Amino acid sequence: MAVLDLTQEEQTEYSAGIDGVAIKNYVDGKEGGAVLDVTGFTDVFIFEGHGVIQETATGEFKPLPVGGAIPAGHTIYGVVRSTTRTSKPSTGVMTNGTINNNVVKYKFNQAALDALQTIGVYNRVD
Repeated sequence: MAVLDLTQEEQTEYSAGIDGVAIKNYVDGKEGGAVLDVTGFTDVFIFEGHGVIQETATGEFKPLPVGGAIPAGHTIYGVVRSTTRTSKPSTGVMTNGTINNNVVKYKFNQAALDALQTIGVYNRVD
């Protein structure tokens, strides 16, 4: 089970510059947020537009692996609404809207983009 530790020191900077660009149109999502299990996710930040998957057996939410493919035993749930520190992985998740896969840090593969469409998240590049 993912646990949110609020006692850790904060990282104060990141320089990816994709907030406000990766999500082109937010329609709906899990605003109460989700605490992601970041085990094995090595980046210091989970950037806006990054995929969120759900483990089928446990219901646990996790960031999509950086290769952009959905692992066996998981389903796509949505995308991270705003850049989040992995040290405090509590985030809103967009489940309906539009992203630009060209500007996310870790691109979705085609199968993951197709899975996103089935839940209402579309890729629009312009």
